[in-house]
Amino acid sequence: EIKKIIALQQMMEMKPSMMSSMMRLFAMASLIEVSKSFMPSASKQKFVPPITTTRRHEWASTRIGMADASEEEQAALSSQISKKFSMQGNFDLSTALFCGGLAFDAYVEPPPNSARWEKGSQGVKVAFVSNAYTRQLYKGILEVVVQRVSGLPEGDDNAVEKLVTGDGVDACVLTAAVEGSWKEDVRVLEKEQFHEGVFDLSGSAHVVRTSTAWANIDEKQSQAAKKRRGWASPYHVKGGWGKAAQAVWPEESPMFLYVQDPATVRLVFTVLDADRVGTGRPIGSTYKKLSSLIPQAALTQEELIDSLKQEMLEAVKRGEVDLLDESTKIQLGAKTWQGDLKLTSKPRKKDKNSQIMAGAAAGAYLAGPVGAAAGAVVASFYEGQIQGTIKARLRYLPIPQLPAEVEVYDVKGGTPGVDWGKLFSRHREKTLTADPASTVFDDLEDFEHCFFINHDKTGATCAVYRSIKRKLIVVSFRGTCAPVDLVTDASLVQEAWVDGEDIEDQTIKKVHAGFRGSLSSISRRLKELILAVPAPGDSFADYDMLVTGHSLGGALATLFTTDIAEYGVDAGRGLPQLEESDPWWKSIASTFGGKAAEEAPKEPPRPKSLRVYSFGSPRVGNEALADHFDSLLRDGKIHTAYRIVNGDDVVARMPRTMNALVLGQVKYDHCGPTVLISQPKGPEDTDEEAEVEVPRIGNGKTTPLLWIEGESDDSACPVRDGKALTSPMAEGSLLSDLISSTKDSFAEDSSGSLTDKFSSAVGQITSRLSKATAGDVVGVLGINQSFSEREAKMIQALFQGKALAHHLEDEYYKGMGRAGGFLARVNEELEELEESPFS
Repeated sequence: EIKKIIALQQMMEMKPSMMSSMMRLFAMASLIEVSKSFMPSASKQKFVPPITTTRRHEWASTRIGMADASEEEQAALSSQISKKFSMQGNFDLSTALFCGGLAFDAYVEPPPNSARWEKGSQGVKVAFVSNAYTRQLYKGILEVVVQRVSGLPEGDDNAVEKLVTGDGVDACVLTAAVEGSWKEDVRVLEKEQFHEGVFDLSGSAHVVRTSTAWANIDEKQSQAAKKRRGWASPYHVKGGWGKAAQAVWPEESPMFLYVQDPATVRLVFTVLDADRVGTGRPIGSTYKKLSSLIPQAALTQEELIDSLKQEMLEAVKRGEVDLLDESTKIQLGAKTWQGDLKLTSKPRKKDKNSQIMAGAAAGAYLAGPVGAAAGAVVASFYEGQIQGTIKARLRYLPIPQLPAEVEVYDVKGGTPGVDWGKLFSRHREKTLTADPASTVFDDLEDFEHCFFINHDKTGATCAVYRSIKRKLIVVSFRGTCAPVDLVTDASLVQEAWVDGEDIEDQTIKKVHAGFRGSLSSISRRLKELILAVPAPGDSFADYDMLVTGHSLGGALATLFTTDIAEYGVDAGRGLPQLEESDPWWKSIASTFGGKAAEEAPKEPPRPKSLRVYSFGSPRVGNEALADHFDSLLRDGKIHTAYRIVNGDDVVARMPRTMNALVLGQVKYDHCGPTVLISQPKGPEDTDEEAEVEVPRIGNGKTTPLLWIEGESDDSACPVRDGKALTSPMAEGSLLSDLISSTKDSFAEDSSGSLTDKFSSAVGQITSRLSKATAGDVVGVLGINQSFSEREAKMIQALFQGKALAHHLEDEYYKGMGRAGGFLARVNEELEELEESPFS
């Protein structure tokens, strides 16, 4: 057994490059198990909440050397941490239940036919769920119908595509609406001749795309398809002598773009050669201001209404309008343009080898070697002619700026049979009964789902809700749901929280690269839309903001809150950066609070209050980031923050401190205080019979086990890692006790013979060894006892299935229900418990 311990210890000391993190974790687990078998009379160990920490805190006058600190010193520092967290106020269970429902509701995506979807140029998709919010945000709808593209190039450069779809351009048309004053996009459109159109836009919020006219579908096949299914498919017309190829859409369905500022919006059209595999290649593009095609779009709402009234009166006089026919009036109100749009730009050629060789050959024919060189140079600069025309029909219809009926959102949850809304309501009824003066979550009868946003590639997803009467904005991030989310979660690499800072600097704030990249993909558009949530005339500063999320969503909620707390709702960039951001009002928020952009305040707006309640959130960054988050709490920029963890939820304990052992400087820590809920085995179980031990909060047998860091008591958080390595000679360790026993027995001032001293030493050593635990043995190897016990318990929970089961919604629902005084089970009615100190 000793040989096994030595071998495993050697494995633990191997360089990271020689051993994977999984193998190192296996070595740790095996070391603990071998240590248990090595002890002859080791009894079953009861899990004890850790009392160590490695956190740095600005308020601490000196940093305790945790490797050599005694348990008393470690407990003192833990007490300081708890007292620091207690400064932010009391945990509110009503808020937690309300957030729980919305955190899991974010897993339910609006069906395609239930909302107005927009797709941005960078893969961001938004579903506008609320009619009232959509009318508030947009002034008009643009209908786009593409009929034909002429002047297509011949042939397909992709050999695979030739075999699959034929030798020709598989044409489709992308149309984007560019809002606001994006300097980068305007420069690309107006100053550069060679670009990729829609694909080079950075600020376009909305892109639509036609179906594809595949090169192997001709007009006859299109008509045959119409006979089979009732509508003709797009088709390709091959070119010939003096005639370029064409793509035709005989019965293409209309595409719709939402327009925020019709007077300034630019429409970008890009012809794409689509591929069955991949995104394809742009062929050419053009852009037009909507107001140059439909001048009425530039009119104000009042001017447009007056113009429509005059037109309608004239149409009635001519007998062209039936005032009882609503569709006729809509047709009259819509302004139409139809015509050809000539392509004015194209991408630069990527492969010019053939034309350079042709240029060199032509030059050599005319002027020998010198001509060949000149011909090759000239050919290298030649990009070819821009050709092609899009025939399209546009129709602009203003959205009446009239009050829309609010559809009150019913909070349920993501799992069928779970009803967080009912749990919240029942708990709130108990709260109001106990405290009639309580006004938490009053006036929520207008609570509505505004929009749902996600990203095609990263999978980042968020839902936003509001109550105008309550002046409340709720931002809920979705957790791991799709395979792309698993890729985000699995990454352990860290990058700078503030883009542009030196990642090699060990003092800067660092975050999980996957989490930052995921949030960055949607954060700018998300903040643009959040700025438009308050009712017209309301100040953003009068609204409370509540942020929540589960799992990956909890991590994104933490990072989003960190950004908003420090910088405000800065829609001029995605996440913090050293480079100066654009004006926060420049895009969809070009008008804010009724003020023109030029009159907008310089500083991004901040909500009245900012609170975050996350569920099962993994750790998001290093100690510097955690300290920064805590400082925002202390300074009141974050009003409350709680990281709710259910029992043995393994995700909330990841990434592990073990990674610091394996990967060197990659360390993770918690942001904000923890709320730990247990999972009793049954409604009548006592605290001692609970599956998960937490610091006790009461003596009642049916009291729900809910422990809040910094508020319940001064105990250290059981979810934190503590110190992984320690001195084998630290006070209280096995070696320290054995050496101390020997010294005491053989002290000069001790009485008795040498034999008596030797017998005394042997007796004390034997007694200490008989009480030794597995933690004592791994402590000999320099591994912290509490840390090893915690790792062993987590591995045990993984094998038993509790670690993952406790991460799921039904277990959080059950645990939060008990905390509120209810038995909450899937597909069962709520059953009220007799007492609940957290009601």
